[in-house]
Amino acid sequence: MKPGRNDPCPCGTGKKFKHCHGRTNQAQETTQEAAWRRLRRALDGYPPMMLRFVSHVFGPDVIDEAWGEFTLWETDEPHFDRDTPHMEVFLPWFFHSWKPDPLETSIEDPSLHDRSPTSVLLARRSGRLDPVLRRYLAACVDSPFSFHEVLRCDPGRGLRTRNLFTGEEHEVLERSASRTLEAGDTLFGQLVSAEGITVVEACGRYPIPPREKLGLIDFRERITRGVPLSSETLKDWDIEVRDEYLHLVDRLVNPAAPHLQNTDGEDIVFHRLFFEIDSPREALSALKPLALDTTEEDLLGEAEFDADGELRRVAFAWTVAGNVVHRSWENTVHGHIEIADRELRAEVNSAERAARLMGILEDRLGQAIRYKHTEIESIEDAMARHQSSPPAGSSSEETSWQDSPEVRNRIRELTAAHYESWVSEPIPALDGLTPLEAVRDRVGREKVEALITDMERHGSETAPSVDEGVIATIRERLGLVRIPRHKA
Repeated sequence: MKPGRNDPCPCGTGKKFKHCHGRTNQAQETTQEAAWRRLRRALDGYPPMMLRFVSHVFGPDVIDEAWGEFTLWETDEPHFDRDTPHMEVFLPWFFHSWKPDPLETSIEDPSLHDRSPTSVLLARRSGRLDPVLRRYLAACVDSPFSFHEVLRCDPGRGLRTRNLFTGEEHEVLERSASRTLEAGDTLFGQLVSAEGITVVEACGRYPIPPREKLGLIDFRERITRGVPLSSETLKDWDIEVRDEYLHLVDRLVNPAAPHLQNTDGEDIVFHRLFFEIDSPREALSALKPLALDTTEEDLLGEAEFDADGELRRVAFAWTVAGNVVHRSWENTVHGHIEIADRELRAEVNSAERAARLMGILEDRLGQAIRYKHTEIESIEDAMARHQSSPPAGSSSEETSWQDSPEVRNRIRELTAAHYESWVSEPIPALDGLTPLEAVRDRVGREKVEALITDMERHGSETAPSVDEGVIATIRERLGLVRIPRHKA
């Protein structure tokens, strides 16, 4: 964290920061700004000039050939698409990294084979290029495309990044991207160091969120086998790294429909079961244990009776102690049962729960219950139905209980208990390890950090929201220091 101008200088002299090393920092920042401005001037007009050079030297159709290779020949469109979401990555890659293959290219001039357009430009027009541009382009040819984790943001000025494959960290001068990225994001692109500064030459349009970092870590470990690559050896993995980027962007742009499951890990498919019964009172007497801790007196307190005082209608939740997945949960609602006159209706959200409840009802009521039919509805159909026709007769009074302080506090308590027990629960994304186990090694610790960063980022969006203190407690238990989103 950078000290304030009037804070004591960290060097220990006792002077204010602005009178000590603050001057050095200010001078360094001034030098970097001057270098950045020189570089921007040198790059002014470079992309169209480069496109003209490539078209003249390599041929007007060569961009289609490069586009096919960039997309690994997986696109249905054989020609370069100017509206592609990969434009900010493709053009720099085409200029600096693409090299015509002697066996596959349509380019006949052997002097252009296995050479990037930028390297050819430097060889043929070096003397006519601005010296700053010449040095920068030479650095572009040497810099690999990679995934870079954002460690810190200084909005409007720059970033601190770490290359996921080489481990190299850079202070990057970048004004636009630093306004949209956050600490914990990962960017794909090309960072280039020249003139004493590091800048972004290429950057994918879509920030890669923390949750996607776990897959990138697994990918990295497969190709590096735990040994960091150098910038030069990373270039040997250009195809594999680019393939990972293309598939990742496809997932971000075209996310698959979520595979929804209930709290027991069963696929959600809504079932409404209908039965005929002999007596509402007899059915309640046999089934009241399914309400778990709710007493018969409480159930009858919400029930309806006919003019003779006989039970006519009663409804309750089928509740089971504990939870298969979430060990901190005291109980789990498995379904809802309604008894009305001579009919019993039950609603559950999976085929497995429907089968279990059928067995329970037949076991407890025997000949006093008779199965009629089942209505099955997919989650897609259920969502469409609710969107097109809101529940009739709904009112604010019917849902006001959800807004009561007691209910909200209880929900917060249960949420906090869930997250605090998370550290000792096996997590599929951690290969079945608990977070406490995973943080014991470098790779696991990196994955857990990504998961917690994702929690922090989306905790305020959940209902109820996740209290920051809960996640702070998790970090403390795991020994993980919080990454600030922006530079202080």
